[in-house]
Amino acid sequence: MKVDNFLRELLFRKFRIAGMTFDFLEALLAVCITGVGLVLRTSFPDSGMPHPLYLLAEWYLAVAGAVLVHQITGNGRKSLLTYSVLLILPTVIADGTILRNNACVGALLIVSALLFLENGCGWLFSVVLSAALLLHVRYVGFLAVCMLLWQMRKLNNLQLVLPIMAAAARAVYSYRAWMGAGYTLTTFHWPNIYEIIGNTSMQGQSFEPLATVGLFLTLGLLVIGVWVFSQSKWEEQKSPMILELMLFFGLAAAYFLPYMDQTAGYLFCVLAVIFVFTEPKWFLVPVFLQIVTFAGYQEAVNGESMMPMWVFAVIQLGILVVFAAHLLKKAKVVDLCSRIN
Repeated sequence: MKVDNFLRELLFRKFRIAGMTFDFLEALLAVCITGVGLVLRTSFPDSGMPHPLYLLAEWYLAVAGAVLVHQITGNGRKSLLTYSVLLILPTVIADGTILRNNACVGALLIVSALLFLENGCGWLFSVVLSAALLLHVRYVGFLAVCMLLWQMRKLNNLQLVLPIMAAAARAVYSYRAWMGAGYTLTTFHWPNIYEIIGNTSMQGQSFEPLATVGLFLTLGLLVIGVWVFSQSKWEEQKSPMILELMLFFGLAAAYFLPYMDQTAGYLFCVLAVIFVFTEPKWFLVPVFLQIVTFAGYQEAVNGESMMPMWVFAVIQLGILVVFAAHLLKKAKVVDLCSRIN
């Protein structure tokens, strides 16, 4: 009888760790999901066991995403769902297990930076984001978000200068590497603007003219975006809005930058999952991003995707247009233009 009472109490007993409250059944489910995630990563014998560092980074990424959702929503079940989805997301498994890339490291840094920002640690946010900007040029879009955060007074002048210097250093390094590496626009597998306008490269030149135009076009569009969004004062400065800005500017930069491979979409799938658990009405965004990004991984592994890549590029462009319209309306930039006219 005592054992029965103990088990009954244990099933519904509440635990509290680091401000998060959960019961025994939720903890048991998290353990089972962790086991499933590990099994999924060992079911590809041709690839072998994934690198232990990537396994740890992906697990910590799922935990950090769940903690971020809990801090924003205060909902334990949404946090558990976030942890579950991030651990078994197909693109996450494809990147760290099949292709053994390190996109999880950049995603880990970005999500950690968001956690620091949510807790008011501006300096830690700036330092960790700068490390991500130094890691890869595909994160250069987050520099525009830093400028808007500076306008919102969430970052001071010195906290803004650090990511600017990191992004500039990485952009110069990447530009020099691109020009001397002999890459073509068909080398990589990210469905961006070049799949629509044509990705045939010009051979026999020391640099690719279309890629150079794309690089400066990206920087110009980011500057224009910052100027447009800075025309109105932001009434809402909560985390869902910052997640939207990160998704929009980060995805826009990766969409127009040349020489982006399939790992360019990894981070945005993760951010979209975190965002949708704070704003459930945006459910279709992570679904479409997952499909688009997985198509890039499929082409990288099999040599071809389920459909022509320009179809996925058009889908991604549609996501950007919808996000831009929503953000302009939410920032009241559209109302400001109407008043001026």
